[in-house]
Parts: sequence; C-alpha cells; structure tokens
Amino acid sequence: MTEYYKKYLIECLNACLKMEPVTPPSEEVDWQKLHRFATQNGVVTNVYLALKDTDFAPEEELIKYRKDYEIALDKQNTENEELEELLAQFRSQNIPYMLMKGIITRKMYPREIMRSAADIDIYYQTGYTDRVREIFFDRGYNLSFSGLSSDFYKKVPYLEVEMHKQLLSPLTKIGKIFKYNPFLHGITGDGLDYAMSDDDFYLFHFCHLAQHFYDSGAGIKFFMDIKVMREILNLDDEYITLKLKKYKLTKFHDESVKLMHYWFNGAEADETTKTYEEYVLDYGAYGSGVIFDFNRTNFGKRNKYISAIFPNAERLAIHYPDVKEKKYKVPYYWIKRAFDYKGTIRSRLKTVGSYHHKDFDKIKDFYDKIGL
Repeated sequence: MTEYYKKYLIECLNACLKMEPVTPPSEEVDWQKLHRFATQNGVVTNVYLALKDTDFAPEEELIKYRKDYEIALDKQNTENEELEELLAQFRSQNIPYMLMKGIITRKMYPREIMRSAADIDIYYQTGYTDRVREIFFDRGYNLSFSGLSSDFYKKVPYLEVEMHKQLLSPLTKIGKIFKYNPFLHGITGDGLDYAMSDDDFYLFHFCHLAQHFYDSGAGIKFFMDIKVMREILNLDDEYITLKLKKYKLTKFHDESVKLMHYWFNGAEADETTKTYEEYVLDYGAYGSGVIFDFNRTNFGKRNKYISAIFPNAERLAIHYPDVKEKKYKVPYYWIKRAFDYKGTIRSRLKTVGSYHHKDFDKIKDFYDKIGL
C-alpha cells in the first residue's frame, strides 16, 4: 500500500477517535482501495465513522463501508446481549470468571463500535470445564477447537467465545515469564466476577501484544488501545516500570508507545518507528505468514523444513494437549498430525521453502530493534 493511503488511514482513525469528520484527502483516493486497506487492518468501521458526515466521499462509494459498519454494530449488540446472559449463568452456577482483552477495552472508547473484537475472551479455572461446556452446549454453541491454552465455542452467525485456561500461551517467551493468577491477584466484589487492576490490565496488553509478535504479528487496533488506555486508566508509572523490566519488555513497550504517539499525537518518527509502522500496517490486523514461519523455524536456518514436519512437544500440545504430560507420545502425534493436517503441512513446506534467508534476517533485525 502506498504511503499516502497509510497516512490517510491514520487521519481517518484520528478523526474517528475525536468523533469528528476527517478532512478531505490531499490526493486522489480510490475509495474501494482504501476500503480494502481498512478491512485488512480491521478498522473499516472507524474509517466509515470518519467519512460518513463528509461532503467529499461519494455516497455510492460508501455503500460497502456502511454495510460493514451495520454488520459490525449488529455483531457487537448480539455479543453484548449474549455475554450478559452467559455471565448470569456462570454466576448462577458459582463459576468464577474474568473478562479479558477487547471486550473490556472497547468500553474505554468514545463509542464501543470504534473497537471491534474477533471474539469474546473469558478466563476461567479448568476445574469448571465440564459445567462450562454444558452451559455452552445448552445455548447452542459448538466446540470448534480445544487446545492447551483455550477452548473456542462458536454459534452462528456471529458469536465466538474463547474460554482461556491460561492468560498467555506457555509456548512463547513472554508466556513463560508472565505469572498472574486473576483469582489471587485480581479485583472482585462478589468472588465470581474478577477484573485486573488498571496497572495489570495495561501490562497485560503489552504482554499480549508481544505474544502476537511471537506468533504472526499484530494490527493497528492494539496501538489505538494504547492511546485510549493511557488516557483513561489510572496508571502507576513506578509499578509499570518495575514489571516491564521483570517481563523483559521495557524496550518493546517504549517503542510501541513511540509508534502510538507518532500515529495519534503528532510525534516525530525515527527509523525504528517507521519500520515498526511498516510491519503493522502492511501485514494487517493479524500479522503475516512470513512472520509466523520466522517464529517457528529458528530464524530461517536449515531446520526450517524439520520444524514444519516435526514440531516439538510444546507446539504439538496446541492441537494435542495430551502430549504435554506424555512426551513419549511425540512420535505418535507426528504421524497423526501428518494425516490430520497433511494439506496444511504440504502448503507450509512449499511456503517456507520459498523464503530466502534474507527475509528472515530482515525480521530478526526488526525484532532486535523493538526489543523482542
């Protein structure tokens, strides 16, 4: 995407957060191209809110934006109604829980619709799994995936709930360092509905952001969240500094905040910030395949094919949790995985084989610059 489309997308997001119409573009804009770019980055509703009251965006060009906005609004209203009923059932059965991530963050925005969420994230204790599953099945959900860190429940047309057994994946660097038990360290009024303190919620956001970069990358919504959180939350800088040092995320936090200030507060950008912008905007809301493969092939060394065919026990446990406690079953699950995911493995081998070591060297250099 050209530099101007990136610049204008940021202008739209700033206008949206200020609840103002965006100023006219200084260059000719292909509105459908802008729509595709906004969709790729998961912010098409924000761009629509910035454009809808202007007199320069052609009405016929805004039809697709408006349709996406109306779908997003219906999805969010459905989520909110469902969540209220779901949590009432948890409480009626004395199941402790903690809401997480986007479902909380979006309430900090001027309007909730300014922050879309892929799903509803809830943390719970695994001792309640049978009762939780019974609740979901009774409400018409299907269990679409059960893994090491979480279970995914889906109900058409919109609803997806991720029930977290762990706050972060233990397979990532940060997941191995971050230690936080919501039911010991969280805030609760009734012993069932738990929440993080402002400081811990802010810290967890950066841990979660780092985890995304240890997977396939992350999108601009994370940085909009940083802006909103720093304006809304009551933060203890000394405590946050201490914890960031413990999590080895001080530099990552500082570089991420710099990028936020560049986009949303008019700060100047240095070389690292411009590179960071490129990785976030060019790769979209959920990152890219090349970063995903970089994180799984030991930075592009010769074992990239071996990693794709024979993942270690920790990686296998994502799809086959049993192997976490029974590592002697690793060879069995290699064979099972070869049958279960043969199409995916074949595709991965082809994709990984197409990368040059320079692709991975560039990513490694970027990760070094942002503190990962």
